[in-house]
Amino acid sequence: MLTTDDISARLSVAREAARVAGAVLMAHYARRSALVIDQKGVNDFVSQADREAEEAILAILAARFPQDRLLGEETGYAGAAGNGVTWCIDPLDGTSNFLKGAHNWCVSIGLLDGDRPVLGVILDPVRGEMFEGGPGLGARCNGAAIACNAETDPGRCLVGIGHTKRIALEDFGEDTRALLATGLAFRQVGAGALMLAYLSAGRIDAYYERHMWPWDAVAGLALVRAAGGDFAPYLSGPPEEGGPVLAAGAGLLPVLRPVLNL
Repeated sequence: MLTTDDISARLSVAREAARVAGAVLMAHYARRSALVIDQKGVNDFVSQADREAEEAILAILAARFPQDRLLGEETGYAGAAGNGVTWCIDPLDGTSNFLKGAHNWCVSIGLLDGDRPVLGVILDPVRGEMFEGGPGLGARCNGAAIACNAETDPGRCLVGIGHTKRIALEDFGEDTRALLATGLAFRQVGAGALMLAYLSAGRIDAYYERHMWPWDAVAGLALVRAAGGDFAPYLSGPPEEGGPVLAAGAGLLPVLRPVLNL
């Protein structure tokens, strides 16, 4: 199990990697009409910007922590697997937003110690906001302490709800109906990692997505917990399988879990 010092050392390097990736992405963002774009599925895209940013992150992490395993959205697993530590990396969460010139996208770098999210760095290069945190280290945005909201009344709260084509429309509709029936108001920006960062900073009160990949979820979940919030059990199998995400302020989470049977 990683110590607080181990996590702090990795957090410093993750910040560096996020900044490098952010610079790569911003350079491409300025000339995104020239990008080579591939379609992985329905409304699921990848570009050379994603790939170059991921390569930059992986190179930095592998050089500093060769004993850690790496799991990137575009490249899959790399590196060692013996110490139980896995980096979960999305070089560009919100690719569709990025390609259309909508500013809601981010770099997400998270760390699992076994199946426990213990570190999160989420960088919004457009707005110049870096969210970071881990157990014993607190949560910060650009160096200032942040915290999840303490509100427990859904009628006074905002929830982000994510959706992908992997989830049947009927299930998405039922989940959304159940959540909004509690009195929650709904927000969405099209980047799950960024929404979890917003939750950690008190800009929304909860986030739900029936399935999230670890490269999208781990950094944000670590941030939420470091910011005093909590989340329902996430991983029930290997990290690469992902799982459901329901995260909220510590007082609101037990109110919402029965609503979704989580």
